[in-house]
Amino acid sequence: MSKDLGDRAPAPVTSDSCDCQCDGTTYLDKSDTVQGNCRSADSSGRKWCYVSPDERTKEACRDSFDYDSRYNMSRSYAACSSPGPYSEECSFVRREIPVLTNFERSQ
Repeated sequence: MSKDLGDRAPAPVTSDSCDCQCDGTTYLDKSDTVQGNCRSADSSGRKWCYVSPDERTKEACRDSFDYDSRYNMSRSYAACSSPGPYSEECSFVRREIPVLTNFERSQ
């Protein structure tokens, strides 16, 4: 017997959600279909994108897979559903990163 769980609340946005972002790299496959940047799905039916190899992104995109040496990047499904880095949902992450003014930099 299965219960109807109804509508579920979305998962809370974390700094990992905001730091796991697509790189934007795409390519055309043999069928001239754009692959990457959440534009098409793989054999599992899920959309994916390439993610940058920097430490911050690698730590945030814990689902990264299939390293591609052509682009020096891995793929991620999670990055396709992450809120934009400058979205309202990620505004708390921007507040955590101190921004130095020109005056502070010159000190």
